[in-house]
Amino acid sequence: MRRKPKIHLEMKWEYAIGSDTIIIMPNFDDNGFLHSLLGKKESVSKVGLSPYDLIDVNLRFRGSSMIGALEGAQAILGKMNMNPLILDREREIILFPCKSPFREDCVWLALSHVKHYRHAGKSLTQVALSNGSTITLDVSKQTFEKKMQRAYELQGKMRSQRMQFDGKVMETGATYHLKKNNERRNYEDGMLEEKG
Repeated sequence: MRRKPKIHLEMKWEYAIGSDTIIIMPNFDDNGFLHSLLGKKESVSKVGLSPYDLIDVNLRFRGSSMIGALEGAQAILGKMNMNPLILDREREIILFPCKSPFREDCVWLALSHVKHYRHAGKSLTQVALSNGSTITLDVSKQTFEKKMQRAYELQGKMRSQRMQFDGKVMETGATYHLKKNNERRNYEDGMLEEKG
Protein backbone atom coordinates (compact mmCIF):
# COMPACT_ATOMS: atom_id res chain seq x y z
CA MET A 1 0.00 0.00 0.00
CA ARG A 2 1.42 3.36 -1.00
CA ARG A 3 0.85 6.33 1.24
CA LYS A 4 0.37 9.84 0.01
CA PRO A 5 3.05 12.34 0.96
CA LYS A 6 2.12 14.42 4.02
CA ILE A 7 0.33 17.56 2.93
CA HIS A 8 -0.94 20.63 4.73
CA LEU A 9 -4.57 19.85 5.47
CA GLU A 10 -7.21 22.55 5.38
CA MET A 11 -10.89 22.36 6.11
CA LYS A 12 -13.23 22.18 3.12
CA TRP A 13 -17.02 21.96 3.07
CA GLU A 14 -16.95 18.40 1.69
CA TYR A 15 -14.79 17.32 4.66
CA ALA A 16 -17.31 18.44 7.29
CA ILE A 17 -18.31 15.89 9.92
CA GLY A 18 -21.51 16.95 11.68
CA SER A 19 -24.50 15.59 13.54
CA ASP A 20 -25.74 13.92 10.33
CA THR A 21 -22.50 11.96 9.88
CA ILE A 22 -23.06 8.25 10.46
CA ILE A 23 -19.93 6.44 9.33
CA ILE A 24 -16.42 7.01 7.94
CA MET A 25 -14.98 4.13 5.93
CA PRO A 26 -11.61 3.55 4.26
CA ASN A 27 -11.66 3.64 0.46
CA PHE A 28 -8.67 3.07 -1.83
CA ASP A 29 -8.52 4.97 -5.11
CA ASP A 30 -7.35 3.47 -8.42
CA ASN A 31 -3.72 4.31 -7.58
CA GLY A 32 -3.87 2.57 -4.20
CA PHE A 33 -4.03 5.74 -2.09
CA LEU A 34 -6.15 5.60 1.03
CA HIS A 35 -9.15 7.93 0.94
CA SER A 36 -12.54 7.86 2.71
CA LEU A 37 -16.20 7.26 2.13
CA LEU A 38 -18.16 9.67 4.30
CA GLY A 39 -21.63 8.33 5.08
CA LYS A 40 -24.24 10.87 6.12
CA LYS A 41 -28.02 10.61 6.63
CA GLU A 42 -28.82 11.40 2.99
CA SER A 43 -25.74 10.33 1.02
CA VAL A 44 -22.32 8.72 0.82
CA SER A 45 -19.50 10.76 -0.71
CA LYS A 46 -15.86 10.19 -1.57
CA VAL A 47 -13.32 12.33 0.28
CA GLY A 48 -9.68 12.65 -0.78
CA LEU A 49 -8.32 12.10 2.76
CA SER A 50 -7.80 8.97 4.82
CA PRO A 51 -10.30 8.48 7.67
CA TYR A 52 -7.60 9.43 10.20
CA ASP A 53 -6.73 12.66 8.35
CA LEU A 54 -10.39 13.49 7.75
CA ILE A 55 -11.16 13.30 11.47
CA ASP A 56 -7.95 15.19 12.28
CA VAL A 57 -8.92 18.06 9.92
CA ASN A 58 -12.34 18.30 11.57
CA LEU A 59 -10.81 18.32 15.05
CA ARG A 60 -8.27 20.98 14.06
CA PHE A 61 -11.10 23.11 12.67
CA ARG A 62 -12.63 22.87 16.17
CA GLY A 63 -9.34 23.78 17.87
CA SER A 64 -8.08 20.28 18.72
CA SER A 65 -6.37 17.43 16.87
CA MET A 66 -6.59 13.67 16.52
CA ILE A 67 -3.76 13.16 19.00
CA GLY A 68 -5.33 15.64 21.44
CA ALA A 69 -8.77 14.01 21.20
CA LEU A 70 -7.36 10.52 21.70
CA GLU A 71 -5.30 11.70 24.68
CA GLY A 72 -8.37 13.50 26.08
CA ALA A 73 -10.43 10.31 25.87
CA GLN A 74 -7.60 8.41 27.51
CA ALA A 75 -7.53 10.94 30.37
CA ILE A 76 -11.28 10.41 30.91
CA LEU A 77 -11.47 6.64 30.36
CA GLY A 78 -8.02 5.48 31.41
CA LYS A 79 -5.21 4.03 29.38
CA MET A 80 -6.80 1.79 26.79
CA ASN A 81 -6.15 1.15 23.13
CA MET A 82 -8.67 2.13 20.47
CA ASN A 83 -10.59 4.61 22.60
CA PRO A 84 -13.54 6.55 21.20
CA LEU A 85 -13.12 10.30 20.88
CA ILE A 86 -15.19 13.44 21.28
CA LEU A 87 -15.36 15.27 17.96
CA ASP A 88 -17.76 17.97 19.13
CA ARG A 89 -18.63 18.35 22.81
CA GLU A 90 -21.53 20.77 22.30
CA ARG A 91 -23.28 18.59 19.72
CA GLU A 92 -22.23 15.40 21.52
CA ILE A 93 -20.63 13.91 18.42
CA ILE A 94 -18.69 10.88 19.61
CA LEU A 95 -16.86 8.68 17.11
CA PHE A 96 -15.46 5.26 17.87
CA PRO A 97 -13.10 3.10 15.82
CA CYS A 98 -13.85 -0.54 15.03
CA LYS A 99 -10.11 -1.28 14.96
CA SER A 100 -6.95 0.65 15.77
CA PRO A 101 -7.29 4.23 14.45
CA PHE A 102 -3.88 3.80 12.82
CA ARG A 103 -4.92 0.80 10.72
CA GLU A 104 -5.86 1.40 7.10
CA ASP A 105 -8.98 -0.76 7.40
CA CYS A 106 -10.36 1.10 10.44
CA VAL A 107 -14.05 2.08 10.14
CA TRP A 108 -15.35 4.88 12.39
CA LEU A 109 -18.97 5.06 13.57
CA ALA A 110 -20.90 7.91 15.18
CA LEU A 111 -22.27 6.60 18.48
CA SER A 112 -25.65 8.34 18.12
CA HIS A 113 -26.32 6.65 14.76
CA VAL A 114 -25.83 3.01 15.82
CA LYS A 115 -29.30 1.52 16.34
CA HIS A 116 -28.46 -2.13 16.98
CA TYR A 117 -26.01 -4.84 15.97
CA ARG A 118 -25.91 -8.62 15.69
CA HIS A 119 -23.57 -11.54 15.15
CA ALA A 120 -23.17 -12.10 11.39
CA GLY A 121 -20.69 -14.97 11.20
CA LYS A 122 -17.27 -15.84 12.56
CA SER A 123 -15.66 -12.52 13.62
CA LEU A 124 -18.36 -10.56 11.78
CA THR A 125 -20.88 -8.07 13.14
CA GLN A 126 -23.74 -6.48 11.23
CA VAL A 127 -24.52 -2.96 12.41
CA ALA A 128 -27.86 -1.26 11.73
CA LEU A 129 -27.58 2.49 11.31
CA SER A 130 -30.03 5.31 11.98
CA ASN A 131 -30.99 5.85 8.32
CA GLY A 132 -31.90 2.18 7.78
CA SER A 133 -28.53 1.25 6.25
CA THR A 134 -26.38 -1.62 7.49
CA ILE A 135 -22.69 -2.45 7.40
CA THR A 136 -21.03 -5.79 8.13
CA LEU A 137 -17.74 -5.27 9.96
CA ASP A 138 -14.94 -7.81 10.32
CA VAL A 139 -14.90 -7.66 14.11
CA SER A 140 -16.61 -10.02 16.52
CA LYS A 141 -19.85 -9.01 18.21
CA GLN A 142 -18.10 -9.17 21.60
CA THR A 143 -15.33 -6.80 20.44
CA PHE A 144 -17.83 -4.42 18.86
CA GLU A 145 -19.91 -4.44 22.05
CA LYS A 146 -16.87 -3.44 24.13
CA LYS A 147 -16.16 -0.53 21.78
CA MET A 148 -19.77 0.62 22.05
CA GLN A 149 -19.65 0.39 25.85
CA ARG A 150 -16.47 2.50 25.91
CA ALA A 151 -18.15 5.11 23.72
CA TYR A 152 -21.21 5.21 26.00
CA GLU A 153 -18.90 5.49 29.02
CA LEU A 154 -17.16 8.46 27.40
CA GLN A 155 -20.53 10.06 26.63
CA GLY A 156 -21.73 9.58 30.22
CA LYS A 157 -18.57 11.00 31.76
CA MET A 158 -18.59 13.93 29.33
CA ARG A 159 -22.18 14.77 30.32
CA SER A 160 -21.34 14.46 34.01
CA GLN A 161 -18.35 16.78 33.66
CA ARG A 162 -20.46 19.32 31.79
CA MET A 163 -23.15 19.29 34.51
CA GLN A 164 -20.56 19.70 37.26
CA PHE A 165 -18.78 22.50 35.42
CA ASP A 166 -21.98 24.33 34.45
CA GLY A 167 -23.21 24.10 38.04
CA LYS A 168 -19.98 25.58 39.41
CA VAL A 169 -20.01 28.41 36.86
CA MET A 170 -23.47 29.52 37.99
CA GLU A 171 -22.57 29.60 41.71
CA THR A 172 -21.99 32.97 43.32
CA GLY A 173 -18.37 33.39 44.28
CA ALA A 174 -16.05 35.89 45.92
CA THR A 175 -15.49 39.26 44.30
CA TYR A 176 -12.01 40.55 43.67
CA HIS A 177 -10.52 43.83 42.48
CA LEU A 178 -7.20 43.33 40.77
CA LYS A 179 -4.38 45.74 40.07
CA LYS A 180 -0.67 45.40 39.48
CA ASN A 181 1.52 45.33 42.54
CA ASN A 182 4.29 47.85 43.33
CA GLU A 183 6.82 46.00 41.17
CA ARG A 184 4.30 46.24 38.30
CA ARG A 185 4.60 42.54 37.52
CA ASN A 186 1.71 40.62 39.03
CA TYR A 187 -1.94 41.41 39.45
CA GLU A 188 -2.96 41.27 43.08
CA ASP A 189 -5.94 41.62 45.35
CA GLY A 190 -6.22 41.27 49.09
CA MET A 191 -8.57 38.31 48.61
CA LEU A 192 -6.08 36.20 46.65
CA GLU A 193 -4.89 33.07 48.38
CA GLU A 194 -2.15 30.65 47.45
CA LYS A 195 -3.52 27.25 46.43
CA GLY A 196 -1.11 24.35 46.69
